Amino acid sequence: MQAGPYLVGLASGVSIFASTALAQTTTKILTVGPGGYKTISAAVSAADNDPDAAIYYDIQVIPGTYTNDFPYVTRPMTIEVHPCCASQQVLLKATKNLPNEKGIILTVASLTVNGLTFTGAKITNGLGGNGAGIRDQNTGPGATLMVQNSTFIGNQEGILTGNDPDETITIVNSHFINNGNSNSSYFQHGLYVNQAKMLSISNSLFCGQLIGHDVKSRAAVTMIQNNQLYDGAANSVLGCNAGSTSLAIDVPNGGAVTISGNQIIQGAGSQNYKMVDYGEEGLAYSYNSFLVSQNNFTSTGTPSATAIYDPSCVPVKLSSDYTKSNDDNMFTGVTAIVDPAGCIAPAPQ
Repeated sequence: MQAGPYLVGLASGVSIFASTALAQTTTKILTVGPGGYKTISAAVSAADNDPDAAIYYDIQVIPGTYTNDFPYVTRPMTIEVHPCCASQQVLLKATKNLPNEKGIILTVASLTVNGLTFTGAKITNGLGGNGAGIRDQNTGPGATLMVQNSTFIGNQEGILTGNDPDETITIVNSHFINNGNSNSSYFQHGLYVNQAKMLSISNSLFCGQLIGHDVKSRAAVTMIQNNQLYDGAANSVLGCNAGSTSLAIDVPNGGAVTISGNQIIQGAGSQNYKMVDYGEEGLAYSYNSFLVSQNNFTSTGTPSATAIYDPSCVPVKLSSDYTKSNDDNMFTGVTAIVDPAGCIAPAPQ
C-alpha cells in the first residue's frame, strides 16, 4: 500500500469520542494501515484485549490488500473502510487454507462490517470444505451481524452463521459473486444463516454460486427485498459466472418469510428447476407465513421451471395488497408458479 495525502495527521494511537448511544459508551477508533496498526488482526486483538467492556471499538482500515490477515472478534465492534476513502477497496485475501478452519473473519460477538471485500476463503474438504468470508459463531442474547457495502467473491462460502435463536443478521448493498466449492459432495452457499431470530437482506447481488444456494435461511423471520439473485445464469457486466446453483432462495424450516421486489433469474446452469423452496425440511416454528410479492421471476433454457416450491403448503400470498390484485409478481418462462398449485392463498372476497 502507498501512503497518500489522506494519511496526513493519522496517529499511531487511537482517538476517542463520546458516543450518543443510550448506553453512554465511549468509542475508540483504531486505524489500520500506514501510521496505524499494520494488520486488521492486530487492531482487533488490541480491542479484544481491552478489559473495559464499556468501550466500543471502531476499526477503520486504509484501502489496500491485507493478505492472510485473519481477525478473531470476541467483543462487539465495527470493522470498516476508513472514512477518508469509502469508494476504495479494502481487500481481505486468503492465499492459504484458513488457520482457524472457519472464516477470514471469525466472530463470536456482535459485529458490523462496512466496505470490505473478502476473497479466497477455503479449508480442506476433509474439514468440511466451507471456508467463509465471515464465519459468525455468536451464541449470546441480542447478538447482531450487520454487513454493508461489502463483497464476497471466490470463497467456498460467503457468510456462514451458527445457531443463535436471538441473533439478527442484516445484509445491505452487498455482493456475493462466484462463491462455492466445485466438489459436488460439498454443498456450500452464498449466504447460509442457521437458527436465528431474523435475517434481512436488501439491495444486494447474488450470482455465480457453485452447487449450493444463493441464500439459505433457517431464521424465524426471513426478509429478502429488492435484490438480484442469479440461479445458474451469467451476467458478464456484473462479473457473474453462470455457476451451478441449485436454488436462488431456500427457507427449509419455514417461519415468517417475505420475498419482495427481487429479480430472480434462472438459467440453464441451475441444477434444480425450482427457484424458491419453503419448508421442504418441515416447519420448525409455531408461526409460519409466506408473502411473495412484486418480484420478477425469469427462467430461460430450463424445462418445467417452478418459481415457488411449497411442500408444507403454507398459503403463499402472491400480492402485497390483495384488495388490488391476487398476484403482483411477474413470471417469464415459468411452468408452475406454485407447486402444489393449491397452496396459493385465495384472494379475499
